[in-house]
Amino acid sequence: MHIHDVIIIGGGPCGLAIASRLREHTPSATFTDDEHQRYHWIRKHGQKMNIKNYRSGADYNPKFLHKPHAKDGLDMLVIDAEGAKWMTRWNRLFKTFSITHLRSPMFFHVDPADRDALLAYTHENCRQCELQELPGCVGKEMSKHRKKQRRKGSGRISQSGPDIDERDRHDYFTPSSSLFDAHCSKIVDRYQLYEGMIRHDAVLNIEYTSVSSFDECEVGSDISNCSSPDDESAFRLTTRDGVYFARIVVLAVGPGNAPSIPSIPGLLQHTLYLGHCHAMQLNDFPSPSVKNKIAKRASTNILIVGGGLTSIQLADLALKRGVTKVWLLMRGPLKVKYFDIDLDWVGKFRNVNQASFWSADTDEERLEMFLQARNGGSITPRYRKILDKHIASGKIVLHTHTTLKSVQWVPDTHIWTSVVSSPSVSFPEMDYIVFATGVQSDIRTLPFLQKFQKEHPIDCVGSLPCLNDDLMWNDDVPLFVTGRLAGLRLGPGAPNLVGARVGAERIAWNISDILENRKEKNSVGKGVEGYEKEALTQYASGRRNRFDSLIDGH
Repeated sequence: MHIHDVIIIGGGPCGLAIASRLREHTPSATFTDDEHQRYHWIRKHGQKMNIKNYRSGADYNPKFLHKPHAKDGLDMLVIDAEGAKWMTRWNRLFKTFSITHLRSPMFFHVDPADRDALLAYTHENCRQCELQELPGCVGKEMSKHRKKQRRKGSGRISQSGPDIDERDRHDYFTPSSSLFDAHCSKIVDRYQLYEGMIRHDAVLNIEYTSVSSFDECEVGSDISNCSSPDDESAFRLTTRDGVYFARIVVLAVGPGNAPSIPSIPGLLQHTLYLGHCHAMQLNDFPSPSVKNKIAKRASTNILIVGGGLTSIQLADLALKRGVTKVWLLMRGPLKVKYFDIDLDWVGKFRNVNQASFWSADTDEERLEMFLQARNGGSITPRYRKILDKHIASGKIVLHTHTTLKSVQWVPDTHIWTSVVSSPSVSFPEMDYIVFATGVQSDIRTLPFLQKFQKEHPIDCVGSLPCLNDDLMWNDDVPLFVTGRLAGLRLGPGAPNLVGARVGAERIAWNISDILENRKEKNSVGKGVEGYEKEALTQYASGRRNRFDSLIDGH
Protein backbone atom coordinates (compact mmCIF):
# COMPACT_ATOMS: atom_id res chain seq x y z
CA MET A 1 0.00 0.00 0.00
CA HIS A 2 1.47 3.33 -1.09
CA ILE A 3 0.47 6.51 0.75
CA HIS A 4 0.93 9.78 -1.12
CA ASP A 5 1.92 12.87 0.80
CA VAL A 6 -0.66 15.04 -0.95
CA ILE A 7 -3.54 14.30 -3.31
CA ILE A 8 -5.15 17.27 -5.05
CA ILE A 9 -8.68 16.74 -6.32
CA GLY A 10 -9.08 18.99 -9.35
CA GLY A 11 -6.68 19.96 -12.13
CA GLY A 12 -8.02 23.45 -12.80
CA PRO A 13 -6.55 26.82 -11.80
CA CYS A 14 -6.89 26.10 -8.07
CA GLY A 15 -5.21 22.70 -8.40
CA LEU A 16 -2.38 24.13 -10.51
CA ALA A 17 -1.90 26.97 -8.02
CA ILE A 18 -1.57 24.49 -5.15
CA ALA A 19 0.82 22.15 -6.98
CA SER A 20 3.11 24.94 -8.18
CA ARG A 21 3.12 26.63 -4.78
CA LEU A 22 4.19 23.38 -3.12
CA ARG A 23 7.22 23.35 -5.44
CA GLU A 24 8.14 27.01 -4.92
CA HIS A 25 10.55 27.71 -2.04
CA THR A 26 10.49 31.50 -2.21
CA PRO A 27 6.93 32.61 -2.96
CA SER A 28 6.45 36.26 -3.79
CA ALA A 29 3.67 36.62 -1.24
CA THR A 30 6.05 36.04 1.67
CA PHE A 31 9.47 37.19 0.44
CA THR A 32 10.62 40.65 -0.59
CA ASP A 33 12.74 41.19 -3.70
CA ASP A 34 15.91 41.32 -1.59
CA GLU A 35 14.99 38.12 0.20
CA HIS A 36 14.27 36.47 -3.14
CA GLN A 37 17.71 37.38 -4.43
CA ARG A 38 19.50 36.25 -1.27
CA TYR A 39 17.61 33.01 -0.90
CA HIS A 40 18.02 31.99 -4.55
CA TRP A 41 21.75 32.75 -4.27
CA ILE A 42 22.00 30.42 -1.29
CA ARG A 43 20.12 27.73 -3.17
CA LYS A 44 22.38 28.05 -6.20
CA HIS A 45 25.79 28.56 -4.57
CA GLY A 46 25.23 27.17 -1.09
CA GLN A 47 27.14 23.96 -1.77
CA LYS A 48 30.28 25.99 -2.47
CA MET A 49 30.28 27.58 1.00
CA ASN A 50 32.19 26.10 3.91
CA ILE A 51 30.77 26.26 7.41
CA LYS A 52 33.33 26.28 10.23
CA ASN A 53 32.69 24.18 13.32
CA TYR A 54 33.54 26.44 16.26
CA ARG A 55 34.54 23.45 18.47
CA SER A 56 36.90 21.61 16.15
CA GLY A 57 37.76 24.46 13.81
CA ALA A 58 37.18 22.16 10.84
CA ASP A 59 35.45 23.35 7.69
CA TYR A 60 32.31 21.56 6.65
CA ASN A 61 30.72 21.73 3.20
CA PRO A 62 27.04 20.85 3.56
CA LYS A 63 25.98 19.31 0.26
CA PHE A 64 22.40 19.27 1.23
CA LEU A 65 20.88 22.39 -0.27
CA HIS A 66 18.06 21.88 -2.72
CA LYS A 67 18.34 22.58 -6.38
CA PRO A 68 16.04 25.34 -7.65
CA HIS A 69 12.50 24.02 -7.93
CA ALA A 70 13.47 20.43 -7.12
CA LYS A 71 10.73 18.01 -6.27
CA ASP A 72 11.87 17.89 -2.63
CA GLY A 73 10.67 14.30 -2.40
CA LEU A 74 7.06 15.45 -2.05
CA ASP A 75 4.86 12.63 -3.29
CA MET A 76 2.03 14.49 -5.00
CA LEU A 77 -0.86 13.22 -7.13
CA VAL A 78 -3.66 15.09 -8.91
CA ILE A 79 -7.02 13.52 -9.74
CA ASP A 80 -9.18 15.29 -12.30
CA ALA A 81 -12.50 14.08 -13.67
CA GLU A 82 -12.17 16.06 -16.92
CA GLY A 83 -8.83 14.83 -18.25
CA ALA A 84 -5.18 13.94 -17.69
CA LYS A 85 -3.90 17.45 -18.43
CA TRP A 86 -3.93 20.66 -16.46
CA MET A 87 -6.81 23.07 -17.08
CA THR A 88 -8.74 20.58 -19.23
CA ARG A 89 -12.20 21.90 -18.35
CA TRP A 90 -11.04 25.52 -18.42
CA ASN A 91 -9.58 25.15 -21.91
CA ARG A 92 -12.62 23.24 -23.17
CA LEU A 93 -15.04 25.95 -22.10
CA PHE A 94 -12.87 28.76 -23.45
CA LYS A 95 -12.72 26.97 -26.80
CA THR A 96 -16.44 26.21 -26.84
CA PHE A 97 -17.39 29.79 -26.00
CA SER A 98 -14.67 31.23 -28.30
CA ILE A 99 -13.49 33.49 -25.48
CA THR A 100 -10.56 35.56 -26.72
CA HIS A 101 -9.60 37.34 -23.49
CA LEU A 102 -9.89 36.69 -19.78
CA ARG A 103 -11.99 38.92 -17.59
CA SER A 104 -9.35 39.02 -14.85
CA PRO A 105 -6.57 41.67 -14.83
CA MET A 106 -2.89 40.89 -15.29
CA PHE A 107 -2.07 40.35 -11.61
CA PHE A 108 -4.69 37.60 -11.29
CA HIS A 109 -2.79 34.40 -12.14
CA VAL A 110 -1.54 31.20 -10.48
CA ASP A 111 2.24 31.74 -10.59
CA PRO A 112 3.56 31.69 -6.98
CA ALA A 113 6.99 33.10 -7.81
CA ASP A 114 6.10 36.67 -8.75
CA ARG A 115 3.08 38.94 -8.54
CA ASP A 116 3.89 40.36 -11.98
CA ALA A 117 4.83 37.01 -13.51
CA LEU A 118 2.17 37.15 -16.22
CA LEU A 119 3.11 40.71 -17.18
CA ALA A 120 6.80 39.77 -17.25
CA TYR A 121 6.09 36.71 -19.40
CA THR A 122 4.14 38.90 -21.83
CA HIS A 123 7.02 41.34 -22.31
CA GLU A 124 9.63 38.59 -22.34
CA ASN A 125 7.88 36.94 -25.29
CA CYS A 126 6.90 40.24 -26.99
CA ARG A 127 3.18 39.47 -26.82
CA GLN A 128 1.98 42.88 -25.66
CA CYS A 129 -0.36 43.00 -28.66
CA GLU A 130 -2.46 40.27 -26.98
CA LEU A 131 -3.33 42.50 -24.03
CA GLN A 132 -6.67 44.25 -23.95
CA GLU A 133 -6.95 47.47 -21.96
CA LEU A 134 -9.83 48.11 -19.59
CA PRO A 135 -10.79 51.65 -20.65
CA GLY A 136 -11.94 53.96 -17.88
CA CYS A 137 -10.94 51.57 -15.14
CA VAL A 138 -7.99 53.62 -13.94
CA GLY A 139 -9.17 57.08 -14.89
CA LYS A 140 -7.04 57.59 -17.98
CA GLU A 141 -9.97 58.96 -19.94
CA MET A 142 -10.74 61.67 -17.37
CA SER A 143 -10.44 65.09 -19.02
CA LYS A 144 -8.13 67.80 -17.71
CA HIS A 145 -11.14 70.03 -17.00
CA ARG A 146 -12.80 67.30 -14.94
CA LYS A 147 -9.62 66.74 -12.95
CA LYS A 148 -9.52 70.45 -12.12
CA GLN A 149 -13.13 70.31 -10.96
CA ARG A 150 -12.22 67.56 -8.51
CA ARG A 151 -9.72 69.81 -6.76
CA LYS A 152 -10.77 71.55 -3.59
CA GLY A 153 -10.06 75.15 -2.72
CA SER A 154 -7.00 74.02 -0.77
CA GLY A 155 -5.55 72.51 -3.90
CA ARG A 156 -5.94 68.94 -2.69
CA ILE A 157 -7.47 66.29 -4.88
CA SER A 158 -10.87 65.09 -3.73
CA GLN A 159 -11.06 61.71 -2.04
CA SER A 160 -13.77 60.73 -4.52
CA GLY A 161 -11.13 60.12 -7.20
CA PRO A 162 -10.55 56.80 -8.97
CA ASP A 163 -10.24 53.72 -6.78
CA ILE A 164 -7.32 52.42 -8.83
CA ASP A 165 -3.78 53.66 -8.30
CA GLU A 166 -2.44 55.39 -11.40
CA ARG A 167 0.90 53.64 -10.90
CA ASP A 168 -0.85 50.29 -11.43
CA ARG A 169 -2.25 51.27 -14.81
CA HIS A 170 -0.23 48.59 -16.62
CA ASP A 171 -1.94 45.94 -14.47
CA TYR A 172 -5.39 46.80 -15.74
CA PHE A 173 -5.16 44.95 -19.01
CA THR A 174 -6.62 41.51 -19.64
CA PRO A 175 -4.53 38.78 -21.31
CA SER A 176 -5.65 36.74 -24.27
CA SER A 177 -6.72 33.19 -23.49
CA SER A 178 -3.80 31.82 -25.54
CA LEU A 179 -1.34 34.01 -23.63
CA PHE A 180 -2.70 32.86 -20.27
CA ASP A 181 -2.59 29.23 -21.41
CA ALA A 182 1.03 29.61 -22.52
CA HIS A 183 1.93 31.12 -19.15
CA CYS A 184 0.29 28.20 -17.34
CA SER A 185 2.27 25.78 -19.54
CA LYS A 186 5.46 27.55 -18.49
CA ILE A 187 4.49 27.08 -14.84
CA VAL A 188 3.93 23.36 -15.47
CA ASP A 189 7.37 23.06 -17.09
CA ARG A 190 9.15 25.11 -14.44
CA TYR A 191 7.90 23.01 -11.54
CA GLN A 192 7.93 19.67 -13.40
CA LEU A 193 4.23 19.04 -12.90
CA TYR A 194 3.63 16.84 -15.92
CA GLU A 195 5.34 13.48 -15.41
CA GLY A 196 2.30 11.30 -14.87
CA MET A 197 1.15 13.47 -11.98
CA ILE A 198 -2.45 13.89 -13.19
CA ARG A 199 -4.83 10.94 -13.32
CA HIS A 200 -8.01 11.16 -15.37
CA ASP A 201 -10.35 9.74 -12.77
CA ALA A 202 -13.37 10.67 -10.67
CA VAL A 203 -13.48 10.49 -6.88
CA LEU A 204 -16.47 8.56 -5.57
CA ASN A 205 -15.81 8.48 -1.83
CA ILE A 206 -13.37 9.87 0.76
CA GLU A 207 -12.56 8.31 4.13
CA TYR A 208 -10.17 9.41 6.87
CA THR A 209 -9.18 6.76 9.37
CA SER A 210 -6.25 4.88 10.90
CA VAL A 211 -3.74 3.27 8.53
CA SER A 212 -3.99 0.03 10.49
CA SER A 213 -7.60 -0.34 9.32
CA PHE A 214 -6.64 -0.31 5.63
CA ASP A 215 -6.60 -3.54 3.67
CA GLU A 216 -3.13 -4.16 2.18
CA CYS A 217 -4.64 -5.96 -0.79
CA GLU A 218 -7.24 -3.41 -1.82
CA VAL A 219 -7.99 -3.63 -5.50
CA GLY A 220 -6.56 -0.78 -7.54
CA SER A 221 -4.13 0.52 -4.94
CA ASP A 222 -0.40 0.79 -5.57
CA ILE A 223 1.35 -1.94 -3.59
CA SER A 224 4.66 -0.96 -2.01
CA ASN A 225 6.37 -0.95 1.34
CA CYS A 226 4.61 1.38 3.72
CA SER A 227 6.88 2.89 6.34
CA SER A 228 4.11 4.76 8.10
CA PRO A 229 3.37 3.97 11.74
CA ASP A 230 0.23 1.95 12.31
CA ASP A 231 -1.32 4.64 14.49
CA GLU A 232 -1.10 7.24 11.74
CA SER A 233 -4.33 8.40 10.12
CA ALA A 234 -4.65 8.81 6.37
CA PHE A 235 -7.21 9.31 3.63
CA ARG A 236 -8.58 6.56 1.43
CA LEU A 237 -9.98 7.85 -1.86
CA THR A 238 -12.20 5.45 -3.79
CA THR A 239 -12.34 6.46 -7.43
CA ARG A 240 -13.93 5.22 -10.61
CA ASP A 241 -10.79 3.26 -11.52
CA GLY A 242 -9.18 2.36 -8.20
CA VAL A 243 -8.18 3.33 -4.67
CA TYR A 244 -5.60 5.90 -3.55
CA PHE A 245 -4.19 6.79 -0.15
CA ALA A 246 -2.88 10.13 1.09
CA ARG A 247 -1.82 11.86 4.27
CA ILE A 248 -3.25 15.17 3.08
CA VAL A 249 -6.03 15.92 0.59
CA VAL A 250 -6.75 19.27 -1.07
CA LEU A 251 -10.21 19.89 -2.49
CA ALA A 252 -9.75 22.17 -5.51
CA VAL A 253 -12.93 21.46 -7.44
CA GLY A 254 -14.12 24.99 -8.17
CA PRO A 255 -17.89 25.20 -7.68
CA GLY A 256 -17.83 21.48 -6.90
CA ASN A 257 -21.39 20.63 -7.90
CA ALA A 258 -22.52 19.61 -11.34
CA PRO A 259 -24.38 22.21 -13.41
CA SER A 260 -28.10 22.10 -12.70
CA ILE A 261 -30.94 23.32 -14.87
CA PRO A 262 -33.91 24.98 -13.12
CA SER A 263 -37.00 22.85 -12.73
CA ILE A 264 -39.47 24.19 -15.31
CA PRO A 265 -42.73 22.50 -16.38
CA GLY A 266 -42.35 20.94 -19.81
CA LEU A 267 -38.57 20.75 -19.62
CA LEU A 268 -38.10 16.99 -19.93
CA GLN A 269 -34.74 15.45 -19.13
CA HIS A 270 -34.78 13.21 -22.21
CA THR A 271 -34.50 16.29 -24.40
CA LEU A 272 -31.15 17.22 -22.85
CA TYR A 273 -28.60 18.19 -25.48
CA LEU A 274 -31.32 17.78 -28.12
CA GLY A 275 -33.46 20.79 -27.34
CA HIS A 276 -31.74 22.41 -24.36
CA CYS A 277 -28.50 22.32 -22.39
CA HIS A 278 -26.64 24.03 -19.58
CA ALA A 279 -23.86 26.33 -20.79
CA MET A 280 -21.22 24.44 -18.77
CA GLN A 281 -22.16 21.19 -20.54
CA LEU A 282 -21.92 22.51 -24.09
CA ASN A 283 -19.51 20.70 -26.37
CA ASP A 284 -20.77 22.07 -29.66
CA PHE A 285 -22.54 25.37 -30.22
CA PRO A 286 -24.98 25.88 -31.84
CA SER A 287 -26.47 22.38 -31.70
CA PRO A 288 -26.37 20.12 -34.79
CA SER A 289 -30.08 20.63 -35.49
CA VAL A 290 -29.65 24.41 -35.46
CA LYS A 291 -26.60 24.14 -37.69
CA ASN A 292 -28.62 22.10 -40.20
CA LYS A 293 -31.26 24.82 -40.36
CA ILE A 294 -28.58 27.48 -40.77
CA ALA A 295 -27.07 25.50 -43.63
CA LYS A 296 -30.50 25.44 -45.31
CA ARG A 297 -30.76 29.22 -44.80
CA ALA A 298 -33.83 28.75 -42.60
CA SER A 299 -34.72 31.21 -39.83
CA THR A 300 -33.47 30.17 -36.38
CA ASN A 301 -34.26 31.41 -32.86
CA ILE A 302 -32.34 30.63 -29.67
CA LEU A 303 -33.39 31.41 -26.11
CA ILE A 304 -30.61 32.05 -23.55
CA VAL A 305 -31.54 32.23 -19.86
CA GLY A 306 -29.09 33.99 -17.54
CA GLY A 307 -27.78 37.43 -16.62
CA GLY A 308 -24.03 36.86 -16.52
CA LEU A 309 -21.20 37.37 -18.96
CA THR A 310 -21.54 33.85 -20.35
CA SER A 311 -25.05 34.56 -21.66
CA ILE A 312 -23.83 37.59 -23.67
CA GLN A 313 -20.79 35.71 -24.95
CA LEU A 314 -22.98 32.85 -26.17
CA ALA A 315 -25.48 35.24 -27.75
CA ASP A 316 -22.73 37.03 -29.65
CA LEU A 317 -21.18 33.71 -30.70
CA ALA A 318 -24.55 32.37 -31.91
CA LEU A 319 -25.08 35.41 -34.15
CA LYS A 320 -21.55 35.12 -35.53
CA ARG A 321 -22.25 31.49 -36.45
CA GLY A 322 -25.42 32.22 -38.36
CA VAL A 323 -28.31 32.19 -35.87
CA THR A 324 -31.02 34.61 -36.98
CA LYS A 325 -32.15 35.93 -33.60
CA VAL A 326 -31.34 35.46 -29.93
CA TRP A 327 -33.72 36.08 -27.02
CA LEU A 328 -32.17 36.88 -23.63
CA LEU A 329 -34.03 36.34 -20.37
CA MET A 330 -32.71 37.74 -17.08
CA ARG A 331 -34.50 37.44 -13.77
CA GLY A 332 -32.87 40.66 -12.52
CA PRO A 333 -31.44 43.84 -13.99
CA LEU A 334 -28.52 44.01 -16.37
CA LYS A 335 -25.43 44.72 -14.23
CA VAL A 336 -22.22 46.07 -15.74
CA LYS A 337 -18.90 45.60 -13.89
CA TYR A 338 -15.30 45.19 -14.92
CA PHE A 339 -14.84 42.10 -12.76
CA ASP A 340 -16.97 39.48 -11.02
CA ILE A 341 -16.45 41.37 -7.77
CA ASP A 342 -16.78 45.07 -7.05
CA LEU A 343 -13.84 47.28 -8.00
CA ASP A 344 -13.31 48.10 -4.31
CA TRP A 345 -12.10 44.53 -3.79
CA VAL A 346 -9.57 44.82 -6.62
CA GLY A 347 -8.20 48.39 -6.37
CA LYS A 348 -5.62 49.92 -4.08
CA PHE A 349 -8.01 49.97 -1.12
CA ARG A 350 -8.81 46.25 -1.34
CA ASN A 351 -6.86 45.51 1.85
CA VAL A 352 -9.31 47.66 3.80
CA ASN A 353 -12.25 45.56 2.60
CA GLN A 354 -10.33 42.32 3.06
CA ALA A 355 -9.38 43.25 6.61
CA SER A 356 -13.00 44.08 7.35
CA PHE A 357 -13.99 40.67 5.97
CA TRP A 358 -11.44 38.78 8.08
CA SER A 359 -12.31 40.71 11.24
CA ALA A 360 -16.04 39.99 10.94
CA ASP A 361 -17.47 38.46 14.10
CA THR A 362 -19.47 35.69 12.46
CA ASP A 363 -19.54 33.66 9.26
CA GLU A 364 -23.01 35.02 8.61
CA GLU A 365 -21.48 38.50 8.32
CA ARG A 366 -18.80 37.19 5.97
CA LEU A 367 -21.40 35.52 3.79
CA GLU A 368 -23.34 38.77 3.54
CA MET A 369 -20.19 40.63 2.50
CA PHE A 370 -19.35 37.84 0.04
CA LEU A 371 -22.75 37.99 -1.64
CA GLN A 372 -22.87 41.78 -1.67
CA ALA A 373 -19.45 42.09 -3.31
CA ARG A 374 -20.28 39.58 -6.03
CA ASN A 375 -23.94 40.59 -6.43
CA GLY A 376 -24.88 37.91 -8.95
CA GLY A 377 -24.03 37.74 -12.63
CA SER A 378 -22.72 40.78 -14.50
CA ILE A 379 -21.19 41.72 -17.84
CA THR A 380 -18.19 43.87 -18.74
CA PRO A 381 -18.42 47.34 -20.33
CA ARG A 382 -16.93 45.91 -23.53
CA TYR A 383 -19.67 43.30 -23.89
CA ARG A 384 -22.26 45.90 -22.97
CA LYS A 385 -21.29 47.76 -26.15
CA ILE A 386 -21.54 44.53 -28.14
CA LEU A 387 -24.96 43.82 -26.62
CA ASP A 388 -26.24 47.33 -27.36
CA LYS A 389 -25.10 47.00 -30.97
CA HIS A 390 -26.99 43.71 -31.44
CA ILE A 391 -30.10 45.10 -29.73
CA ALA A 392 -30.06 48.15 -32.00
CA SER A 393 -29.85 45.90 -35.07
CA GLY A 394 -32.76 43.76 -33.81
CA LYS A 395 -30.69 40.57 -33.63
CA ILE A 396 -30.98 40.31 -29.83
CA VAL A 397 -34.14 40.85 -27.79
CA LEU A 398 -33.41 41.47 -24.10
CA HIS A 399 -35.97 40.99 -21.33
CA THR A 400 -34.83 41.83 -17.80
CA HIS A 401 -36.75 41.04 -14.60
CA THR A 402 -38.29 38.10 -16.46
CA THR A 403 -38.40 34.42 -15.52
CA LEU A 404 -39.17 31.33 -17.57
CA LYS A 405 -42.37 29.61 -16.40
CA SER A 406 -43.08 26.75 -18.79
CA VAL A 407 -42.11 25.32 -22.18
CA GLN A 408 -43.46 22.69 -24.59
CA TRP A 409 -41.24 20.48 -26.75
CA VAL A 410 -42.35 18.84 -30.00
CA PRO A 411 -40.07 15.84 -30.72
CA ASP A 412 -41.11 15.47 -34.35
CA THR A 413 -40.06 18.96 -35.38
CA HIS A 414 -37.43 19.55 -32.66
CA ILE A 415 -39.06 22.84 -31.79
CA TRP A 416 -40.16 24.53 -28.58
CA THR A 417 -43.65 25.58 -29.63
CA SER A 418 -44.78 27.24 -26.41
CA VAL A 419 -42.52 29.38 -24.23
CA VAL A 420 -44.25 31.10 -21.32
CA SER A 421 -42.59 33.70 -19.09
CA SER A 422 -43.50 36.02 -16.23
CA PRO A 423 -44.29 38.76 -17.02
CA SER A 424 -45.77 37.49 -20.25
CA VAL A 425 -43.68 37.94 -23.40
CA SER A 426 -44.67 36.95 -26.93
CA PHE A 427 -42.01 34.43 -28.00
CA PRO A 428 -41.71 32.78 -31.40
CA GLU A 429 -40.98 29.08 -31.75
CA MET A 430 -37.54 28.33 -30.34
CA ASP A 431 -34.98 25.98 -31.85
CA TYR A 432 -32.81 25.69 -28.77
CA ILE A 433 -32.62 26.83 -25.13
CA VAL A 434 -29.34 27.44 -23.27
CA PHE A 435 -29.28 27.90 -19.50
CA ALA A 436 -26.36 30.17 -18.59
CA THR A 437 -27.44 30.15 -14.96
CA GLY A 438 -24.07 29.37 -13.39
CA VAL A 439 -23.31 26.55 -10.97
CA GLN A 440 -24.68 26.54 -7.44
CA SER A 441 -22.03 25.55 -4.89
CA ASP A 442 -23.17 23.49 -1.93
CA ILE A 443 -20.64 21.32 -0.14
CA ARG A 444 -23.45 19.44 1.60
CA THR A 445 -24.57 17.90 -1.69
CA LEU A 446 -21.19 16.79 -3.08
CA PRO A 447 -21.65 13.04 -3.69
CA PHE A 448 -18.13 11.91 -2.72
CA LEU A 449 -18.32 13.77 0.64
CA GLN A 450 -21.62 12.35 1.87
CA LYS A 451 -20.14 9.60 4.05
CA PHE A 452 -17.19 11.79 5.06
CA GLN A 453 -19.45 14.55 6.36
CA LYS A 454 -21.38 12.06 8.49
CA GLU A 455 -18.15 10.89 10.13
CA HIS A 456 -16.64 14.38 10.32
CA PRO A 457 -19.52 16.87 10.47
CA ILE A 458 -18.91 20.54 9.75
CA ASP A 459 -21.02 23.65 10.17
CA CYS A 460 -22.15 25.39 6.99
CA VAL A 461 -23.39 28.90 6.33
CA GLY A 462 -25.17 29.50 3.05
CA SER A 463 -23.97 26.12 1.66
CA LEU A 464 -20.30 27.05 2.32
CA PRO A 465 -18.28 25.14 4.95
CA CYS A 466 -17.01 26.87 8.09
CA LEU A 467 -13.37 25.85 7.72
CA ASN A 468 -10.70 26.77 10.23
CA ASP A 469 -8.39 29.70 9.53
CA ASP A 470 -5.92 27.39 7.76
CA LEU A 471 -8.59 26.42 5.19
CA MET A 472 -8.63 22.96 6.78
CA TRP A 473 -11.74 20.90 7.55
CA ASN A 474 -10.87 21.04 11.23
CA ASP A 475 -7.74 20.94 13.37
CA ASP A 476 -7.66 17.13 13.33
CA VAL A 477 -8.60 16.36 9.71
CA PRO A 478 -6.07 17.63 7.10
CA LEU A 479 -8.60 18.04 4.30
CA PHE A 480 -7.94 21.47 2.80
CA VAL A 481 -10.46 23.36 0.69
CA THR A 482 -9.74 26.15 -1.79
CA GLY A 483 -11.65 28.02 -4.46
CA ARG A 484 -15.31 28.97 -4.25
CA LEU A 485 -16.04 26.52 -1.42
CA ALA A 486 -13.53 28.39 0.76
CA GLY A 487 -15.38 31.67 0.29
CA LEU A 488 -16.01 32.20 4.02
CA ARG A 489 -12.25 32.34 4.61
CA LEU A 490 -10.81 33.74 1.37
CA GLY A 491 -13.40 36.42 0.70
CA PRO A 492 -15.36 37.45 -2.42
CA GLY A 493 -12.39 36.72 -4.71
CA ALA A 494 -12.34 33.03 -3.75
CA PRO A 495 -13.97 31.76 -7.00
CA ASN A 496 -11.53 33.75 -9.15
CA LEU A 497 -7.83 33.46 -9.98
CA VAL A 498 -6.92 35.74 -7.09
CA GLY A 499 -8.63 33.31 -4.72
CA ALA A 500 -6.74 30.38 -6.23
CA ARG A 501 -3.39 32.05 -5.60
CA VAL A 502 -4.15 33.31 -2.09
CA GLY A 503 -5.67 29.97 -1.12
CA ALA A 504 -2.62 28.10 -2.41
CA GLU A 505 -0.35 30.33 -0.33
CA ARG A 506 -2.23 29.68 2.90
CA ILE A 507 -2.62 25.96 2.29
CA ALA A 508 0.98 25.31 1.21
CA TRP A 509 2.49 26.66 4.42
CA ASN A 510 0.22 24.45 6.51
CA ILE A 511 0.94 21.39 4.40
CA SER A 512 4.66 22.00 4.93
CA ASP A 513 4.14 22.25 8.68
CA ILE A 514 2.11 19.04 8.82
CA LEU A 515 4.66 17.05 6.81
CA GLU A 516 7.61 18.50 8.76
CA ASN A 517 6.00 17.61 12.07
CA ARG A 518 5.41 14.09 10.84
CA LYS A 519 9.01 13.85 9.58
CA GLU A 520 10.33 14.95 12.96
CA LYS A 521 8.24 12.31 14.71
CA ASN A 522 9.48 9.57 12.38
CA SER A 523 13.11 10.71 12.74
CA VAL A 524 13.14 9.98 16.49
CA GLY A 525 15.60 7.17 17.11
CA LYS A 526 16.78 7.12 13.49
CA GLY A 527 19.66 9.61 13.78
CA VAL A 528 19.72 13.36 13.43
CA GLU A 529 21.78 13.77 10.27
CA GLY A 530 18.78 14.72 8.14
CA TYR A 531 17.48 17.03 10.82
CA GLU A 532 20.85 18.80 11.14
CA LYS A 533 21.05 19.32 7.39
CA GLU A 534 17.61 20.86 7.26
CA ALA A 535 18.43 23.00 10.29
CA LEU A 536 21.56 24.30 8.55
CA THR A 537 19.50 25.15 5.48
CA GLN A 538 17.02 27.07 7.60
CA TYR A 539 19.89 28.84 9.41
CA ALA A 540 21.72 29.85 6.21
CA SER A 541 18.59 31.14 4.53
CA GLY A 542 17.28 32.95 7.59
CA ARG A 543 13.79 31.53 7.14
CA ARG A 544 13.40 30.72 10.83
CA ASN A 545 14.70 31.92 14.18
CA ARG A 546 18.50 31.54 14.11
CA PHE A 547 18.65 31.44 17.90
CA ASP A 548 17.04 27.99 17.73
CA SER A 549 20.48 26.66 16.80
CA LEU A 550 21.72 27.55 20.29
CA ILE A 551 19.25 25.21 22.00
CA ASP A 552 21.33 22.09 21.36
CA GLY A 553 24.63 23.87 21.91
CA HIS A 554 25.72 23.83 18.26
